[in-house]
Amino acid sequence: MVHAHLGRHWATRRVRWFELAAFVLAGLVPTPVGAQLAVDQAEIFLEPRALGRGIASINVSNEGDSVAEATIYLSDWDRREDGENRFYPSGTLPRSCGRLLRVFPLSVRLAPHTSQGVRVALDGADTLSAACWSIVFVESGAAPTGRGRQLAYITRLGVKIYGLPAGLAKDGMIDELVERGRRPGSGKSAADSGGQRFEVTFRNSGGLPLWVRGRVEFRRLDNSVAATADVPEFPLLPGARRTVVVPAPKLRAGRYVALALLDYGGADIAGAQTPFETP
Repeated sequence: MVHAHLGRHWATRRVRWFELAAFVLAGLVPTPVGAQLAVDQAEIFLEPRALGRGIASINVSNEGDSVAEATIYLSDWDRREDGENRFYPSGTLPRSCGRLLRVFPLSVRLAPHTSQGVRVALDGADTLSAACWSIVFVESGAAPTGRGRQLAYITRLGVKIYGLPAGLAKDGMIDELVERGRRPGSGKSAADSGGQRFEVTFRNSGGLPLWVRGRVEFRRLDNSVAATADVPEFPLLPGARRTVVVPAPKLRAGRYVALALLDYGGADIAGAQTPFETP
């Protein structure tokens, strides 16, 4: 049996991922898109507990005022070290679930304000000894109508699928905490403020996907805390690394120690420290 769980607290809302921007056909004037598809989940976790097959369901809805058609297919995905998603043909990556997943139907046609379930089945789950992941894409297009210069849109909504056999553990560590000094500020964000920056590189050394969050404490040499900076939550696949940039708050001139503390949901808090000096 496979248990399907909604991924994280944001996965229950309707999700629209417009992965492919407009493709220009004949000019620069956009065409209104009457059909608008949505899916009801962002992530599904399939956890095989016994031999056999498990099934989850994705609800695809047409929230527009015209008939919508979409194709449905599997792809592989991972993330770069900076967190950007990358997509590949199904079966490309070693940790792909593609050989085990069965998706039905592979196309839908929805009248306005109707919905249809898409079944995702994990077949042969007893052969799964490590975590795998894939993504189900729901792809639709809107052809231009009328005359003149127009755009045609292709939209792609994705639901990430994780296959997680029993017995996997959460584990992680900070590989590196480095002070990168100052850079010219653009004023667009805190990370571009022109102040001192710290790069924290975290590694997922366990078998489960992680959601990591924490803080960097800036301590005086007497171990008192002068300031703190939050590390916003970020996801991380098994075996992967993620580097996040943490801008330091404004500190008085002197010598300090930066202490990174990251909570990955395991038994311990990952920590690392590095000395630095503020001019």
